[in-house]
Amino acid sequence: MEKTYYYRVGEQQVGPVSLDQMRGAVNLDTYVWSEGMANWQTVSQLPDLMAQLGLSTYQQAATPTQPAQPAQPSYQTSYNAENISAKPPKPNNHLVMAIISIFICQPLGIIATIMAIMSDSAYNRGDYEEAEKKAKTAKTLSMVGLIIGLLFWVLYIGLAVVGALSGAYSSY
Repeated sequence: MEKTYYYRVGEQQVGPVSLDQMRGAVNLDTYVWSEGMANWQTVSQLPDLMAQLGLSTYQQAATPTQPAQPAQPSYQTSYNAENISAKPPKPNNHLVMAIISIFICQPLGIIATIMAIMSDSAYNRGDYEEAEKKAKTAKTLSMVGLIIGLLFWVLYIGLAVVGALSGAYSSY
């Protein structure tokens, strides 16, 4: 039975393929693996495979390579099948309550809405602690805004009713 190989193109694994199928698809920097190998190795680390593929070190510059993927910024976390389950659940950012509080107490409602949006941004970049803090701040500001706003409107309506009633009983 012919020996089969696996090779990587970027983060994607290709294989199993025969030696003939690998010709022209790999270069000296391509990582390969086959049964019996402990780890993935570049073709340049395997002189026997280089010879079988007809590759030599002087061909390195002439062989086109897969364009390198841009480096991921350090503040972002890469998620794959192994660590996707490690991602904590997204905190409730209380955005709806923050938007409602804009109509009752505008200054605090606006700040609460901004904090809710910042919570989502922090979660998306993988900063879970910051996301939790921003979500709690959004909730607190929304609640305070709602309470202050409702107290203001109750006081306003109460004074309007008292004023209207006192005008009804006044005599000239």
